[in-house]
Amino acid sequence: MTRSLLTSGYGGKIYSLSFDPTQNAPALVIDSTTDGGPASTWFSLSERHAILYAGCEFAEPDGEVRSFSYDRATGRLSPLNTGKCGQGPVHIALSSDGRRLFTANYSDGSLSALALKEDGTIDATVETKTKRYTGSGPSEERQEAPHVHGVYVDPTGEYLLAADLGSDVLRVVKIASGAFEDMPAITLPPGNGPRHLLIVPPNERSSRTLVYLIEELSSTIAVFELEYPSDKQAALNLKEIQREVSTLPPDWKDSPGDWTAAEIVLSPNGRYLYATNRSPVDNLASYDTLTIFELRADGGLNTVNSPKYVNLGGLGPRHFALSPKTADEPAGKYLAVALERSNEVVILEVDQEKQDEMKEVARLKDVDQPTCIQWLP
Repeated sequence: MTRSLLTSGYGGKIYSLSFDPTQNAPALVIDSTTDGGPASTWFSLSERHAILYAGCEFAEPDGEVRSFSYDRATGRLSPLNTGKCGQGPVHIALSSDGRRLFTANYSDGSLSALALKEDGTIDATVETKTKRYTGSGPSEERQEAPHVHGVYVDPTGEYLLAADLGSDVLRVVKIASGAFEDMPAITLPPGNGPRHLLIVPPNERSSRTLVYLIEELSSTIAVFELEYPSDKQAALNLKEIQREVSTLPPDWKDSPGDWTAAEIVLSPNGRYLYATNRSPVDNLASYDTLTIFELRADGGLNTVNSPKYVNLGGLGPRHFALSPKTADEPAGKYLAVALERSNEVVILEVDQEKQDEMKEVARLKDVDQPTCIQWLP
């Protein structure tokens, strides 16, 4: 069965890819390309409609979100409409009811909310709400001002958690009323640069809501329990489970400079956490890595028997995604990685028994600076 993927990045194109794992040498090819706008470095897929929302990081004077419909069989895109947001959108989240779209805006350190119509298109008749923040951190180059890098809707649908890399805080925003209502922010260690996070709701492995935070500038992961307001606690809180666990490979000192962590994903069986490392842009390693941590019973990272490291054979793994379940394949059988700095996409096959081992099965070169990749359902 042929699988469809989409990838985009600083090159401004959105690529529709097809992956056929049934061949002796699994094939990954470009089917079509679409103009995604100025630096479509992040896009998200609607869970209700065959629609993609792409943030245009370099759009001026305002940031832009462009919506596209896609063909489920071929991945071919058709432009729908465009909405405005804060400057430099780099991440997108959708409300639980599918009627609001939130952007994390890196350039002006803000959050934006765009209204969506019932059919999933952007409602241009409703004015975009944007909340700008203040703050800074110790890194003069990267933390001279707030830089919101990731935005996430919590499992209740009532809150946003936003990682502000420039200010070293997790911003907590109540959205139940339809407005941005700032709650007390959660302060993080100076200079760590929070980038993205992963919220894991209660499941068969844990009765708690867990948050995994990847910190770009320190190349570390932190683990928290998300505690909701109660009679004993007035505000939403993150209870620390583990702090500052390094994602770096053992040989990272062979390429001294500013290493940066990028993305985290949970394995389908919930037993492992995957994270990517990027070597210094001015002193690149021969390849970058995926770090795999086994999880402890309390949700923390097992640093005794893990991590393992996977050679990605390329550079700049800014984003990666696991394949969704199909009639023929379990969820997470394949992992696709966007390698921005070596201009390629690689697909790894995940060992389904353990899920902490994987091997390369396909690689596609000459993809212009890919920074985001998603499998189509």
